[in-house]
Amino acid sequence: MNDESTRSAVLVILGATAAWLWRSGAALNYIRASLVPYLVVSAAILVLLGLLPPFGLLRRRPAAPHEEGTGQGHSGARVGSLLLVPVLVVVLIQPAALGSYAVSSRSGLPGQSDGAFPPLAPPVRGAVPMTMLEFVTRALYDRSQSLAGVRVRLVGFVAPGEGDQGYRLTRFVISCCAADAAALQLVVRGDHRQWHRDQWLEVEGQWLRRPMPAADDPDPPLPVLTAEVVRPIPQPREPYE
Repeated sequence: MNDESTRSAVLVILGATAAWLWRSGAALNYIRASLVPYLVVSAAILVLLGLLPPFGLLRRRPAAPHEEGTGQGHSGARVGSLLLVPVLVVVLIQPAALGSYAVSSRSGLPGQSDGAFPPLAPPVRGAVPMTMLEFVTRALYDRSQSLAGVRVRLVGFVAPGEGDQGYRLTRFVISCCAADAAALQLVVRGDHRQWHRDQWLEVEGQWLRRPMPAADDPDPPLPVLTAEVVRPIPQPREPYE
C-alpha cells in the first residue's frame, strides 16, 4: 500500500471510529453531549475524504511504473499506520469515563457567584433534584444559605474519604471534554454501608449547615450532606455534568 492509500485508509478508519463512538454512546465518556453533533459531522467528512476521488480509496489508479530504490513509500505507509494505535486502544480497551482514581489530580472549586442565587427548583418525589455544581456552589458561596432545611437529591459516584467520616460523593464537571474535567465533591454522612469506589449513587438528604467559608479561602472545607435515602444506580448515560 502506498502513502496515498495509507492516508486514505487512515481517514476512513478514523471516521468510522468516530461514528462508532457516537452510535454506541461511548463518546459521552470523552466529550459533552452538546459536542456530539460535531463529532458526527467530523466522522462523515473523514470517511468521505478517505473514499472519494481525487485522493480517496475509490479514485481511479493509473498503472504505476515499477519503482526501485529506497522503499520510502513503504516506510511512509508504516509510519501512517501508527496513527491507528489510538483507534485500537479506543475500540479494544474502551476506556471508561473518569472515576475516583482521577479525582486527586482534577479536584476543583466552582466559580463564585457574583449575585443572588435563583430560587430552588420545586421538589420532585419529595426532594429537590440538583446538580453537584449547584449544590456545591450554594453550599460554599450562598450567604442566604438557601440549602438550609431543604431535602435535595444528588447523583454521583463514590470516592473514598480522606480523614472524613463517611465517603465522598463525586461528579466531574466539564466545559468541553474529559481533558478539562474538574471533580466536585461533598462528604456523605449518615450512610454506614461500605460502597465500592466508583459505585454510582442517588443520594437524598440535607445539607449540614455550617459557617460559610471566607470569600478568599483557597481551600474551603467540603460541603457535608446528611444522607436520608441512598440508592445504587447504574452509571448515567451522561457521566459528566
